[in-house]
Amino acid sequence: MGMRCNIICIENGLIKNHSAGHISTPEADEIIKTLEQELGNDKVHFYTGIQYRHLLVIDGGRKELICTPPHDVPGQPFKGLMIKAATPDAEPTAQLLNDLILRSQEILAKHPVNLERIAQGKDPANSIWPWSPGYRPAMQPINELYPNIRKSSVISAVDLIKGLGHYAGMKVIDVEGATGLFDTNYEGKAQAAIDALKTDDFVYLHVEAPDEAGHEGNYTLKNRTVEDLDSRLIGPIYEEVSKWNEPVAIAVLPDHPTPCAHRTHTSDPIPFLIYAPGIEPDSVNVFDEESCTKGGYGYLEGTEFTKIFLSLK
Repeated sequence: MGMRCNIICIENGLIKNHSAGHISTPEADEIIKTLEQELGNDKVHFYTGIQYRHLLVIDGGRKELICTPPHDVPGQPFKGLMIKAATPDAEPTAQLLNDLILRSQEILAKHPVNLERIAQGKDPANSIWPWSPGYRPAMQPINELYPNIRKSSVISAVDLIKGLGHYAGMKVIDVEGATGLFDTNYEGKAQAAIDALKTDDFVYLHVEAPDEAGHEGNYTLKNRTVEDLDSRLIGPIYEEVSKWNEPVAIAVLPDHPTPCAHRTHTSDPIPFLIYAPGIEPDSVNVFDEESCTKGGYGYLEGTEFTKIFLSLK
């Protein structure tokens, strides 16, 4: 059984943030290696991911657990949010995970990385927070679901997205300087997408920066990330592929809202746009949640969007 394993910052018994103050990957790697050395065994293993996002594997663990995503509960006491078993069979797994959380706090309180971060006025990564348990998925490859996609790629700074792409049979493209934050390498990701489109039928390009700004409740930063997404990534890709003889369709959409006022995900409908040569535009001239409700596609559910987009020639 595998789980997401954030390293988070707890202050005075409260979850201060879900990202340990956006700890760097090299710092996090030292912490994860220490946790593997101190807490790992033939049943428990920690694997380094990117920044604050990591992987915890419990051999023989049960996924019937009640877990709380840490980005949903900033400022709340961590003890009331620890893992609970949803079934009697999962009780040993829940107890093991809660023990790992508490033991990690003892270890990380005096970890050299955290002592240095505290000295620099930064938030320490002083606890693990496992959540989102699951087993290895059995996913149908994307080229079986959509036969017109013979070759495909995924570009992201988030291991979750890379893993889904891998399971879907897509090529995972790593971009130097892709961070998942406002300082990500927009230009590098745009160029990687352009290069991939020269050989692939489908490219999924993911940017995490606006979501992270939403979790921080930082409107100014979120506005900046959206503007950067437009001017430094979407714009250059469009300008390049619009010159090609072979038509390229582009879709722009978030996977979910993360309003700064809530600092977490909501289930509201998301806006989307689709561009392709030859498409007759509708009357919507502004890309936002309210304006797009008047769009020509209407309200789509489930796989309807994907089927429409991938049917474009």
